[in-house]
Amino acid sequence: MVLTVEGIVLYSEDLDRARAFYRDVLGLPLLLDEGHVIHFDAGTIRLAIHRCPPGQRREAPEGFLVFGVEDLAVVHEALRLRGAEFLGPPANRPYGRVAYLHDPEGHEIGLLEEPRKGTEGHRRVAPLVERYERVIGGLNRGGAGSQGL
Repeated sequence: MVLTVEGIVLYSEDLDRARAFYRDVLGLPLLLDEGHVIHFDAGTIRLAIHRCPPGQRREAPEGFLVFGVEDLAVVHEALRLRGAEFLGPPANRPYGRVAYLHDPEGHEIGLLEEPRKGTEGHRRVAPLVERYERVIGGLNRGGAGSQGL
């Protein structure tokens, strides 16, 4: 039996702000808007934002989303111009270049540019990079959707 992540669900107290952030700032295509839930095409998965039930405010969000990007400098600047407020400048890590921001509810979002082939970072994370390249290759061939970034 093989399990595949099809979607991720987050909660929001303000779906209008969430819609504007994910659609207009991050550029994810809107798939469905039902008033109490909105769905976005996030490449290989569906991202759903559900309205918090009345009186059931969620605690501070835990965990975070990570979006793979081809060129972090270009994506960082484009999102900054659309109003994204980053937690700091892009940074080099052993596993690639990263930048982080929050959505309107405080969910952390990471942007990750995988290390280039031939670098020590690439050798360390080669299995992850190979998986990412397979996913991107499938998208480029008309697979499960498109990266809105």
